[in-house]
Amino acid sequence: MIRRLRLLSIPLKEPFPTASGVVSARELALLELEDADGAVGYGEAAPLEHYDGVSIDEVVEALNGGNGEGPPQARAAEEMALLDLEARRAGRALGEPGADAIPVNRTLPAGPPDRVAAHAVEAVRDGFSCFKVKTGLPDDRLRVGAVRAAIGPWPALRIDANGSWTVDQAVEAIESLAEFDLQLVEQPCATLEELAEVRRRVAVPIAADESVRTPEDVRTAAVLEACDVVNVKLASSGGFSAAREALREARRRGLASYLSSTLDGPWGIAAALQLASSEEVLLACGLATLDLFDSPLAGALPPPHDGLLAVPQGPGLGVEVDHETLASAVVDELPSRAS
Repeated sequence: MIRRLRLLSIPLKEPFPTASGVVSARELALLELEDADGAVGYGEAAPLEHYDGVSIDEVVEALNGGNGEGPPQARAAEEMALLDLEARRAGRALGEPGADAIPVNRTLPAGPPDRVAAHAVEAVRDGFSCFKVKTGLPDDRLRVGAVRAAIGPWPALRIDANGSWTVDQAVEAIESLAEFDLQLVEQPCATLEELAEVRRRVAVPIAADESVRTPEDVRTAAVLEACDVVNVKLASSGGFSAAREALREARRRGLASYLSSTLDGPWGIAAALQLASSEEVLLACGLATLDLFDSPLAGALPPPHDGLLAVPQGPGLGVEVDHETLASAVVDELPSRAS
């Protein structure tokens, strides 16, 4: 089997600020596996160092070794490429048949309140019925209030602090923002123990994100009564299979769940959509992020329509990117080799 590894850099239309940093371009590693018959499978590694502590260099080193080990983002890419290749050979989608479309939220960055509200108005016109506002900055109340005023009383409104608050800060912030009718608060603090304490002191549902990367983490969250909802990411979970087991563990433990991305590329988004479909995820997922890219790759999957993203029907991941489009994002390519 021939292995090819490319480094991609995908610019964003505008910088995307969160409590943990600002992203202006997305660096990804794309693994391509080609078998003796010419069939090809793709796997995407999507680390985000200031967010998850994993560098693109670590991922490249692991994927170049080709031993299926390394950080979870590398394991996710390795598995995704193999699953994509296998499903393409069989002429089927990677995931099991399920819903044709998945409800998605519109994620709003932690920018100036008037600008964020303007983005929210555009999204309401596009049919979105769920919004997530990045928080963890001094002007949170102004920004969240501006978004609620812009979208009106009906759409669901989530906030996400990316673990940036202490317990007391989280309780104070949530109590202050609760008047804006919050559906949930995502990862207000860093640890499950802290989430459990916050959950005991506030009425708004708590979602665990960064602290539930594995099925074992989900079990711990349930035992600690740390959250009402878990947010699962393929990249940080270590792949399709691990993320699927995390979702199933949440269901067994009576926790609601949804999937989201860390500004993933089209291959990661396609895998997450197929997983959400096959596992019958009902809550809006944080997967409508491709249109944040200022790149032809944003068009590799259809855009959201009325707050829904179509599930790629395959074969494999169902992502077809022509050579010119892919080349526009490639910044480096390692020598091909057999494995």
